[in-house]
Amino acid sequence: MTSQARILALQGADRGGVRRVLADAVQRFRARGLLVLGAVETLPNPDDPDDVHLLDLASGGQYPLNQKLGPGAAGCSLDPEGLAAACAAVQASIARLDGGEERALVILSKFGRQEAEGRGLTDAFHAAVLADLPILTSVSPAVAAAWADFAGPMARFGGMSPDEIDAWFDGI
Repeated sequence: MTSQARILALQGADRGGVRRVLADAVQRFRARGLLVLGAVETLPNPDDPDDVHLLDLASGGQYPLNQKLGPGAAGCSLDPEGLAAACAAVQASIARLDGGEERALVILSKFGRQEAEGRGLTDAFHAAVLADLPILTSVSPAVAAAWADFAGPMARFGGMSPDEIDAWFDGI
């Protein structure tokens, strides 16, 4: 293990921009022959921007992030069951690793409010760290302080450039 941060937390784009950058990273790293695990946001129906799912990169399974609350509903639309199922799927894919993989990477869509409160994909982050796998994620400035407390010196912030992402990975 090198002194390079094992976790790269992207900043500098809106949710759609992050979604595109992470999807592109999945494709680039897979094209290099890497095993890419984790969960990234996807829009199964491009005409409905509120129909957001987490795509499990190991199985291809999709887990809804939003509940349909109906017209006039004012509550939070987050689907905690979908988020928990996606987290469990990522943990399971990490647990199945046998150590024979030459290079692997975990991409997790974001460290957000749920993770700052110890929920969401928190256990997937823990599983990846315990397996000594590098992690690519995104962090909103709104939870940057919680992220610093959570990740500490294991992480650094980075921009959305594919070259910067690739250089980070190649340096670890």
